[in-house]
Amino acid sequence: MSLLRSSFVFLLACTGVRARQGTHVEPLFADTQFRQGFLLSYPDSSKGRAVERVLNFDDANNVPVWRLCQWATRYTLASAHCRRDPDSVLSYENEAKRVAVGNSDSPNKGLTLEIRGSTEYGTRARKLGESWPHLLIEQDATRLFALDELDTVRLRIRLRLLYSKNGMSADEYDPGLHAAQFQLFFIVKNIRRGSVDEGNYFWFGVPFYDSRHDIPPAFMAADAGKKDATGKFIYTIPGETSLKSGNWVAVDKDLLPQVLSGLQEATKRGYLKNPDPHDYAVANMNLGWEIPGTFDAAVQVQDLEISATLKTGRDGAAP
Repeated sequence: MSLLRSSFVFLLACTGVRARQGTHVEPLFADTQFRQGFLLSYPDSSKGRAVERVLNFDDANNVPVWRLCQWATRYTLASAHCRRDPDSVLSYENEAKRVAVGNSDSPNKGLTLEIRGSTEYGTRARKLGESWPHLLIEQDATRLFALDELDTVRLRIRLRLLYSKNGMSADEYDPGLHAAQFQLFFIVKNIRRGSVDEGNYFWFGVPFYDSRHDIPPAFMAADAGKKDATGKFIYTIPGETSLKSGNWVAVDKDLLPQVLSGLQEATKRGYLKNPDPHDYAVANMNLGWEIPGTFDAAVQVQDLEISATLKTGRDGAAP
């Protein structure tokens, strides 16, 4: 084995990506242990990627790659202090939310996202057309690979639901308006200069928890329901397991066939004009909570890995 080849295999082992003989595997997102901290968004989504505060765990050497999005919250984390717990957990917390990262030697390793809808909404349930709080992490892909240059888009993740509590009365609760949802989304974007759909995209969703269902169902529709909705097509595949037991659930899945199906469906429904996989790439991901109902809930995430297996002779796409 050459020095270059042995170095490549060592790098894959360190990043948790497993390669088969003759394949080229690329991680699509960085810092999947969440050790570098977060760039905190403003609650107002119209500010885009502007950073309200850098949550670097009080370590100036940390350079966060994840954005922590707290859209529509009434309680920003911007004034929260970093807390260091005895069990090697670093966290930021206020009355409405908690974000915690445990080291690999901690019994609470990984990322915990906790949101308290009872604080966000108070005694008044959300009404039709009103925004709802989010608590999610987001990152752009480290490289762009055209979908037709890939053999797989592999998702590996372990999750467990720590708790979920509905704070609404039977008279207030409307399952058409109110829920707690924990999910992953890709932005699948047209990256080809000169394409009729250049820059356009659709949302590809992987649901893990929906308070209304034991196992979350598929969902296909335009992004809507609030003022800052994108109007882009949402293609959410059905869930496969339930988090409601509180046990750890492991997901290990090749998402590429379903991403390609989503591209075809977005074109069929008129949201995109060009269905050529050569023009599209997984450009961004987010993972976390959307709380359009008065729910308090928390999920713990471990061993996140999202990687692309390139076809033989491919080394990536340039837009």
